[in-house]
Amino acid sequence: MNFETTFLTNYGLQNYVSFSRSSGTNLFSIKGSESPKMINHARYIISEMYDGIPDVVVN
Repeated sequence: MNFETTFLTNYGLQNYVSFSRSSGTNLFSIKGSESPKMINHARYIISEMYDGIPDVVVN
């Protein structure tokens, strides 16, 4: 497993957050069907882990 997959699994985000890397850019995609509280929670954890650098998209 790569770091991002392990990270999502350790924080319990793997069920509604996916990760991809394109042209050196990290992209996290959050399912829009989740509650706003869970979306904000995932954004917070991702931004803390990556110092606000990756792109986070809600689909």
